[in-house]
Amino acid sequence: MAAFSRENHIQRIVLALVLIVFIMALYYDSFLETEPLFDGKVTAWDTAWTIEIDGQTFAEEITLPYSLPKPVKDKVITLHYTIPSQLPAEGRTIAFNSSMASVSVKVNDEALYSFEGPQKGWAVPVFGGTYTHFIRLEEAHLGGELSITFGYTSNNSFAGHFKPVYNGTKTDLLFHELREWPSLFYGFSLLLIGFLVLLFSLSIQTDEERKSFFYFGLVLLALGGWVFSQTPSKFLLFRNPALPMNLSFAALFLLPLFLVNYIIHSYPVGKWVTPFLYISYFFASIYVLGGALQLFGITQYTDLLLPCGVFLALFLLSLFTLLFVEYYRGNQDLRSFLVAMGLLLSSILAEVILLILGISLDSAVILHFGMAASAVVLFWRSATLMRIKTKSICKEQLLLSLAYSDALTEVGNRAAYDREVSRIQTSKDKQVLGILMMDVNDLKKINDTQGHTQGDLVLRDFARRLQKLLPFRAKIYRYGGDEFIALISDVSEEEMQKLADRILSPFPFGNKLHYFVAVGFDRYIPKRKDRFHQCVGRADEAMYACKHSMKQPASVT
Repeated sequence: MAAFSRENHIQRIVLALVLIVFIMALYYDSFLETEPLFDGKVTAWDTAWTIEIDGQTFAEEITLPYSLPKPVKDKVITLHYTIPSQLPAEGRTIAFNSSMASVSVKVNDEALYSFEGPQKGWAVPVFGGTYTHFIRLEEAHLGGELSITFGYTSNNSFAGHFKPVYNGTKTDLLFHELREWPSLFYGFSLLLIGFLVLLFSLSIQTDEERKSFFYFGLVLLALGGWVFSQTPSKFLLFRNPALPMNLSFAALFLLPLFLVNYIIHSYPVGKWVTPFLYISYFFASIYVLGGALQLFGITQYTDLLLPCGVFLALFLLSLFTLLFVEYYRGNQDLRSFLVAMGLLLSSILAEVILLILGISLDSAVILHFGMAASAVVLFWRSATLMRIKTKSICKEQLLLSLAYSDALTEVGNRAAYDREVSRIQTSKDKQVLGILMMDVNDLKKINDTQGHTQGDLVLRDFARRLQKLLPFRAKIYRYGGDEFIALISDVSEEEMQKLADRILSPFPFGNKLHYFVAVGFDRYIPKRKDRFHQCVGRADEAMYACKHSMKQPASVT
């Protein structure tokens, strides 16, 4: 104990010295300065825009952001802007976001850039979610007329909405997009943790706990997929806008199914939750139907987004309400889920209030934070459930071990042996088993002359020696008072004889005391149509023959 305390003391001193040096290094290195990657020189071109629809002037002196009234599908919509006559050479990049639209950019009718949806597969080109375009301007373009033309294949809620155009260096514009990093962080974190939880669930042996973690992992993947796909910062990693858009749709339509299954396998709920399970099937069916309709050009997923989003909000609100009623009736286990749902619904409400007040954030960061916070609460519930179940399993295993272990020798008892015999007789895996029957000679004499405590120590000593002498695969049982039996799989006649010879050697014990053990063996070979109890009987007869042939006076000295 003193040595352990001394080691702790040394470790604390070493760690304290490391901390001191680390703080000192931070202090001295804090005087180093380098040029920043981002100097903040990003200018918004948000005023004095002109909008044309199908070649006709619709509005002038417009300030962005701006939304056109619906419908805008199949119309040619062009925004015009006069580029400043002077821009620094390093700051001639412009960037703007578009939503669900094709884009072409011209300066003085000179084509600079174009963006189109996939040209095969879908009957109608489908465009990605919010996408950032970067265009480099040359000196000849300064003072010219910038024209940005949008084309929409849908009248969804994103169509006809125009955001400001920003000017600066490409590095500054990239950092400007990174202002949404919290959503990117939440999205990646939820996706990573969801994937790890999903893998972890496959290693859980108990059925309910495995399903609880499995569906919790799917819930995290759905939430992470939605959050990740909603932030433009994702395009710093890859430039395909359609793939994350599809991820968000799949997450939206599958979240109810994952969430309801998680509730079923994580909380004590009744049959009242079954209708919600059927409704979740409806959501998944809508996703399949939407894919078919989009394939033939009848409609697009984006047209279904708003009504399904409203339906999902009503679904979550109804689920929350009924769970609250169950909690009020006394189901206290639902508290954690109500807290998680409360955080999620509160974040949705906060986003709605901001929209009503006309406050526009770069991304739905409050909603994304609410999703992340609710995921943490649900993870805590699953972890608690796993901890409780693990304790229960450990307790059951302990009780089982006590029920089938001999308290004195710590090998299997007669009940454990009978259970193993039953398994052998009913098992389809018919393997050869070696049977060793053993009896400690003159144990009664040891008990009478030296006390029962000494006799118990002899039995315990022999059991420990037996565990070392026999192969690891051997199963050892205390058959009776001083009798032991061992079952050894896949063993030959020669190996059995060698093991028996080892056991026949005298075992030293204590001061000038040694004891002998009689042994007999046989092999159970299923192919010979032997019956197991007959083989045990032959081994027992061989042991008594060995015992009879051993000279009793030589067994104890």
